[in-house]
Amino acid sequence: MDNIVRGCNWYFAQLNVWRVLDEVTLPELTFQTEDFTPGGHMMGVAWPEDMQPLKATIKLKSDDPRIRGLCGKQPGDYVTATYYENLRSFRTGANKGRIITMKGLLTSVKADVRKGVKSSMTEYEFSSIVYYEDIVDAVVVHRFDQFMGPGATVIGGAALFADMAANLAINGGTAL
Repeated sequence: MDNIVRGCNWYFAQLNVWRVLDEVTLPELTFQTEDFTPGGHMMGVAWPEDMQPLKATIKLKSDDPRIRGLCGKQPGDYVTATYYENLRSFRTGANKGRIITMKGLLTSVKADVRKGVKSSMTEYEFSSIVYYEDIVDAVVVHRFDQFMGPGATVIGGAALFADMAANLAINGGTAL
């Protein structure tokens, strides 16, 4: 059993929330598909096309105004969120690190019911993600960058769309 999650942490910009972090839901990587059946054929296939927009949620045992104040920023004024994991191998005992860096907007702040002096949670939704990079043990597993385009995309450690970006001259000139 390798890569067992044995702890995590989250930063919003320079705000380290490890002392109040309760729960993290990482972005779901989902690709839309398009059904295609060639003429004269009876077998269809669903080809992967666009990736669905990414979003993450975290729950904190705090309602810090510095984090709440990040909600409502507009495109261009993106917030960097960084997620860290400690991965442990129960087979060898080795530790690995995982780092997910995202740029997006804090789009929702939802406070749980407050009841007496009991602690309660506040849930934050981080979406409009324009940059996502997942690194495990110093190897880039995924990278998606809305502004750099397909040439910067990495899937499974490979730059799958680098040839397409070169053919379309996406990485040259002044991008509008």
